[in-house]
Amino acid sequence: MKKLILCLYTILFSILSWANDGVYYTSGNQLIPITETQISVQKEILDITREKGNIHVHVYYEFFNPAEEKTLLVGFEALSPGGGAMEIIGEDLMKLTEHPFISDFTVKVNGEDLKYQVSLVSEKNYYANGQFKEIGNTQALEQARESDYMEFPSSMFVYHFNARFKKGLNIVEHTYVFEESEYVGSEYCFDYVLTAANRWANHQIDDFTLNLDMGNRCSFDVYELFFKGQGGWTINGVGRQNEAEMYDNKMLRFHIQQGSVSYHQKDFHPEGELYVERPFYFADDFYNAESDCERAIAFNFKAAYTLAMHIFYMEDENTICPDISVDTKKIMRNLPFAYRGYVFKTKMLQDYFESTDWYVANPDYVSDMKDLNEEEQKWVNFWTRQQK
Repeated sequence: MKKLILCLYTILFSILSWANDGVYYTSGNQLIPITETQISVQKEILDITREKGNIHVHVYYEFFNPAEEKTLLVGFEALSPGGGAMEIIGEDLMKLTEHPFISDFTVKVNGEDLKYQVSLVSEKNYYANGQFKEIGNTQALEQARESDYMEFPSSMFVYHFNARFKKGLNIVEHTYVFEESEYVGSEYCFDYVLTAANRWANHQIDDFTLNLDMGNRCSFDVYELFFKGQGGWTINGVGRQNEAEMYDNKMLRFHIQQGSVSYHQKDFHPEGELYVERPFYFADDFYNAESDCERAIAFNFKAAYTLAMHIFYMEDENTICPDISVDTKKIMRNLPFAYRGYVFKTKMLQDYFESTDWYVANPDYVSDMKDLNEEEQKWVNFWTRQQK
């Protein structure tokens, strides 16, 4: 089973700080000029897609070079894993030539695929006098062994390459994949460093678009770090959004029945990073048969698209909410159909789902068990048995 991962550092702390039961993989990051430049970012389209526990990143840039053609050293900074990541990497650190949790790194400038190199460096002042101050795998492993919890040293992997920028417009495309993180309060979370874009000559992105595709029938939060309020956001498809707050952190909560979300802004000077999280929308008393299960269910299933799949691994089905009402059992059974926008003929069911944060009616949808995935079919069958 995947290790628990802690990735709230950009939200809760001003410096990296890890619990000894957490593991941090890495962040996404903008391309940066390692050497001083006059080149500016006129346009950027950042596409982020979640697939099977991985975050796929594709970035389209339009850079403008006001001077004559030049070759510029460009980099991509990937923070090293944190916390208990060394429990996963271990002695394999000696064999690493790239970041252990990043794959499929590519960069193309004006249609030409570029080769790149990777340097393991300290977090600050890693390039001077035309050279990278590399740590080296042996030194990194020694530092990890000396740490209290076999932690990765404070460092980063810098992917760097020489990019030839012609005078005027230059097109750069950049792709990579990194593993999503999670911690004890979330199903998944990840961050992306936007402020690195301010290192280019214009200290902003003249025309910025972010596209987030986390999948269908999902709910997730985007923290208010680089934006304020709901302005600039668009749902591409069917879904709802609302403002939320958790531990004094403001966010937008998206409920996507089908499609994705986008954010667009001109003259974008990011003052914060992108942080996306899908927390567990479970109340503790849902697991306790002696608690008020009706209240717990109302909290859990009105808040987001979610199914409590743990019930299928209980030895005794009757240990969970033994006195649950008939109406609640019907509500639970019909969740997968409501997630697809089914319009219910039973007033009680329709009233309940219209009261949730996520329901969007789809009059064209006809309920069919074949539309459900394997877990959802188990869910419906479980709650059907509970009604007998």
